[in-house]
Amino acid sequence: MPANPPAGDGPPRDPHLAELLDFRPDQGIIRLHEQRVLVLSAAAMGLLRKELIDTFGLEASRRVLLRFGFADGYHDAVNLRARSGWTDPLEGVRSGALLHTLEGLVRAEVRRIEHDPTTGRFEQELVWHDSYEAEQHVHHYGANRLPVCWSLAGYSSGFASACLGREIYFREVECAGCGAARCVAVGRDAAGWGAALQAIRADFQAADVGREVERLREAVHARLRELSRRERLLDRRERELNVLRGRVERHAAARHFVARSQAMRDVLELAARVAPLDTTVLVQGESGTGKEFIVRLIHDQSPRAAAPFVSINCAALTETLLESELFGHVRGAFTGAVRDKAGLFEVAGSGTIFLDEIADIAPTLQAKLLRALQEREIRRVGAERTVKVRARVVAATNRDLRAAVDAGRFREDLYFRLAAFVIAVPPLRERTEDIPPLVHAFLSRAASRMKKDVKAVSAEAMSALMAYRWPGNIRELEHAIERAVILANGPTVRPRDLPPEVTEHRQPRRQDEALHIREREKAAIERALERFGGNRRKAAAALGISTVTLWRRMKQYGLS
Repeated sequence: MPANPPAGDGPPRDPHLAELLDFRPDQGIIRLHEQRVLVLSAAAMGLLRKELIDTFGLEASRRVLLRFGFADGYHDAVNLRARSGWTDPLEGVRSGALLHTLEGLVRAEVRRIEHDPTTGRFEQELVWHDSYEAEQHVHHYGANRLPVCWSLAGYSSGFASACLGREIYFREVECAGCGAARCVAVGRDAAGWGAALQAIRADFQAADVGREVERLREAVHARLRELSRRERLLDRRERELNVLRGRVERHAAARHFVARSQAMRDVLELAARVAPLDTTVLVQGESGTGKEFIVRLIHDQSPRAAAPFVSINCAALTETLLESELFGHVRGAFTGAVRDKAGLFEVAGSGTIFLDEIADIAPTLQAKLLRALQEREIRRVGAERTVKVRARVVAATNRDLRAAVDAGRFREDLYFRLAAFVIAVPPLRERTEDIPPLVHAFLSRAASRMKKDVKAVSAEAMSALMAYRWPGNIRELEHAIERAVILANGPTVRPRDLPPEVTEHRQPRRQDEALHIREREKAAIERALERFGGNRRKAAAALGISTVTLWRRMKQYGLS
């Protein structure tokens, strides 16, 4: 005889929550009817669901979660039946709604339930309030066209099937994930679904579940293999970079290049990273900062090291001579061209061509140089055919090339070709920690060359050297130390041995000193902001000041 409880029949109050859940915090275990359960946040489950959908698609994820829910509900029903010993299967079916609520998945309300034990006919209507599945799906993807509470429908299907001992399947007819006020699911026995049964069975088939699991396993293994491959690649590149860093340090030490300051160590790091790559490099910095050393280092640490390294100072030649030097000429191209001559692009072969003082190149030559970089080919002066070139171009300048572009003195397209990778070499006044080791290196070298027993620099002389602005940078410092070695009367360099301009700046006027401090502070703030990508909190922490102070200084110096 059918059982027809009244509409709105909610979940039973028993078994009580205290009888179902057993919390054991000392063991890190929670049990539900003797089975261990886990507490997972809805957000975490939502992210897992999103990962499934993004990886395998909506339809495959629907079937996986549907079958996962079926297995979960079936498992709960079997365990609860063994514990509770139901006499009426419908008692167990109603407990499924209670468990759904207790487990925090959804607040389930049994609207109606009908069951004929003789014919096996079964029909139940459930109302789900606050479904976590609908909530998470809308959060990640917005409203869906079809119902999305897949694991909830699977759970109800599995639980009812275990309770009644026959196939029971639930389907959502309304869903909050589609914009409805709440979710409504209808469950029926297999025969009750009529022509739709075949499609429903296909969604729940155990064989399909197995194949889906295998497909998931293969996908996971493929991802793990890809992750392992990437980790090996990163490890190999890190090892290669460490080897390259070591080679760069030995290269610098062998040529007595001092880089104790972090600013210069960063420059060497950039040079080490770009050296193996076949890209154009622009080295910027004031005269005497060591730009040519950086350029030579890039060549020596590159795969082109065995090929020629040729350099030319673009400011030292007239436009006609520079064009001939760069691209070559044929006999008779101009007065005095008595034979064919290969240009430096050809002479460099597969090596490196260094264009120093590139800012001084004439506008007409800028266009020809741009063509050489774009097309990888040149034409000798007076020739009709082109020649393919393979040399890597590294340029240097002591001017602001970007400002020259803005002023119309330098082609913007050529600038972007040359500045594919920019390395800015800081002036000596911005890396004063390099001055003492440079002084001792120059002192030892000059004393040996001049055969003088000069071994030290007095504290007063070193203070004067540290306080000076060094407009000529390292080159000026080297010449100052050579002069001091020549004038020294004993084993120690004294202030009187230094150039007058150095000692005169030892005690600058208050106005000059204040200006110098402001310039250094502004430069330090600019470097910190650039280093941390404009993040003022990180920049302030690195500078040892508050974010409010940093903001005031930025406003004071006109920094955005």
